[in-house]
Amino acid sequence: MVLRLWNYMRGYVIIRVQGLTLERFINICMARDIYLWDVKRIDNTTLETKISIEGFKDLKKIVRKIDCKVSIFEKHGYPFWIHRLKKRKMLLLGAFFCFLLLVFVSTFIFSIEIAGNENVEKAEIISKLNNLGFKPGANRCFINLRKLENQLLLEIDQLAWVGVEIKGIKAKVEVAEKILPPNKIDKDIPCNVVAQKNGVIEKVITKSGHAVVKEGDIVKKGDILISGIIQLEHIGNSIPVHSYGDVYAKTYYEAMGEKNLTEIKEKKTGQKFVKKILNLGNVELSFNRGKIPYEFYIVEKRSKKLLQWRKIGLPVELIIEEYYEVNKIEITVNEVEAKNHVHKEALDSILEEIPFEAEILNTQIDFTVKDGVLYGKVIIEALENIAVQKTLQIGED
Repeated sequence: MVLRLWNYMRGYVIIRVQGLTLERFINICMARDIYLWDVKRIDNTTLETKISIEGFKDLKKIVRKIDCKVSIFEKHGYPFWIHRLKKRKMLLLGAFFCFLLLVFVSTFIFSIEIAGNENVEKAEIISKLNNLGFKPGANRCFINLRKLENQLLLEIDQLAWVGVEIKGIKAKVEVAEKILPPNKIDKDIPCNVVAQKNGVIEKVITKSGHAVVKEGDIVKKGDILISGIIQLEHIGNSIPVHSYGDVYAKTYYEAMGEKNLTEIKEKKTGQKFVKKILNLGNVELSFNRGKIPYEFYIVEKRSKKLLQWRKIGLPVELIIEEYYEVNKIEITVNEVEAKNHVHKEALDSILEEIPFEAEILNTQIDFTVKDGVLYGKVIIEALENIAVQKTLQIGED
């Protein structure tokens, strides 16, 4: 690759040599250090080879001594390219102004992507950014990203962190929302303690109010655990109070996982098809118009930003897609490995639902095989506090 680049920068020509003393021609070139490469024999009296511009000039002395005719077949390289451009001054001028236009356009933001928001609406973030002057059409040179991040945090209270990054003509705004603590009910407001999920009562710690459940009771989400209505036996009346306490219950979590016991693996054959695409903003130019010659293949992509300096550059990107031909092979999966995979997959999904402070009491997993697929069902028994306060409506029993 380095040698090709060097020859291109120096410039070279493809010549055809005709005559009856071709071997002598090559020997004289070697003796005078005239470098020839990619020598091909066309017929008994003709050969084709590549030679540098300096080497071609030195051939004049050799051709006079031997009975051969030398003609240029093709010209390649940087010097010839520059020579052709010198004759087209208006083209150079147009290219220069086009380059300046591209540099100027690349300083503007064309699109804004929002990521990381769940509860805060995307439209609200976009609206606040627009009010701060950060919108499609804004010039990046006049935007202070750190100041913008701080202002957006002040504008939207639900956000804990904001990161703004500009790549070319695209901007990406990543946010992290605040994790708000559960709403606490003022001590002067009557309330019940209710179950926030289904479970089997294990222990009740009443700090205020009247417990209506005991150990072994089965409760559903929303059931009253500690009532905020206190019965006054001596006057036969009831009063609402602010009830609170801890109610520990056994809760159950369930998740499924599956794994095919036969898999199709793809193995490369060694054949490769390369496709090059030049991405100019939203316009794609492909240098390969032929169809992919393989029925089964895998694709590996890599890209390179062109005309890039630090974080500033033109919206020009070279994408290289390599298509490797593959053969599909069916293999049998080890059952032990399949069970481990299913177990881990189910656990990963179920552990996200279990509170950090919960105590895991028991784990059970059952495997079944059906139609060549291994299914795993994981059940986790945990002990946790399911109590949550709910404002008491006057008149509620």
